[in-house]
Amino acid sequence: MIKHHRLRGVIKPQILAHMSLKNLFFKKLRTSLTVLGVVIGVGSIVFLVSLGLGLQKLVNRQVVGSNSVKTIDVSSTKSKVIKLDPETVKSIASLSEVEKVAKVYNFGGRANIGTSKTDSIVFGVDSDYLELGNLKVVEGSGQTLADGQALVNLSLLKAVGISDTKSALQKDLNVNVEIVDDTKAGAKKNITLSAQIVGVIESGSGAEVYLDSKGFLASGVVNASQLKVLAKSQQSVPELKKQIEAFGLTSSSPLDTLDQINQIFNLFNFILVGFGGIGMIIAVLGMFNTLTISLLERTREIGLMISLGARQRDVRRLFIMESITLSHLGGLIGLIGAYMSGRVVDLVLNSWAASRGVPDRITAFDLQPWIIAATFVFVTIVGFVVVYFPARRASHINPIEALRHE
Repeated sequence: MIKHHRLRGVIKPQILAHMSLKNLFFKKLRTSLTVLGVVIGVGSIVFLVSLGLGLQKLVNRQVVGSNSVKTIDVSSTKSKVIKLDPETVKSIASLSEVEKVAKVYNFGGRANIGTSKTDSIVFGVDSDYLELGNLKVVEGSGQTLADGQALVNLSLLKAVGISDTKSALQKDLNVNVEIVDDTKAGAKKNITLSAQIVGVIESGSGAEVYLDSKGFLASGVVNASQLKVLAKSQQSVPELKKQIEAFGLTSSSPLDTLDQINQIFNLFNFILVGFGGIGMIIAVLGMFNTLTISLLERTREIGLMISLGARQRDVRRLFIMESITLSHLGGLIGLIGAYMSGRVVDLVLNSWAASRGVPDRITAFDLQPWIIAATFVFVTIVGFVVVYFPARRASHINPIEALRHE
């Protein structure tokens, strides 16, 4: 029983907690500056990590649409040898993980709107492609295309001198296209297709026209220029790509872009943590300095405690409680500060975006629950590491020497 009593110490934990708080707030200015250092260190790390994760999620949402993450673009680098003919398309469509296949036909052409003309890429598409293509429509309709209807991009309107997108709707469009007639051994010929503009999209820097593919099919075009394949699930995309490439075709997917984006953001987040870590190092040095000075100032007090029966474990616990209090208080305030700063920045960004006609809400910060949990684990570890040497030194103070010198 005596041995067990010695191991426990003679000072109750609640008394040690009261003493630690009293010691910390006795020197209010020094304690406040030490806590402020932890607040800045923790707050900067949480703020920067939340910023990195928020930007990563924001970019991912822009890259990946509802179905686009499950789509695969298929083309042939050796179009004269391996063609996207109906037989190949049928073989791809028969793969177990394929839900839908959309064909695209594209050729170079010349677009006429009134008296204005410009060179353009002309696409022949169907409703499946419009559904999977995730086209960004800025005016009119872009979900379906009937025979005799067309979509044009902003670059084409700019090339022909039309600045008002609404005025372009319902205008007549004539397109002269040089196609390959697959029914006549690949002979080239010029055709003219007429349509009415029903929608304006935002796409590349070059002029583009999207027409219903029936006009191309009626002119003898059989082999597709590209395919857009929809997988049944996101998880099946990598394996499906391998199966498609086994046909000798090339494939690409938004998942490839997504992986590259995530790799870049992982590096970006690591750099941000590094910058925030500089503030945390300063905070750790500040805590160590505070506890060391506190030890030197209280040598007589600690000697008196030991002479009255306090054990080494009691002295160590006293300093550990002070250190943990400093680190947890700084960590909590740092988290609150980072969260409030993130909310303020989001508010400013949304106000700025709304003033420029962007209706969607922007969230540039993402404070995940695991960040909060990791922060408290981190500050606890920091508290134990910083206090190790001061607590060890305090517990080995000789009470006779301490009282004699003091």
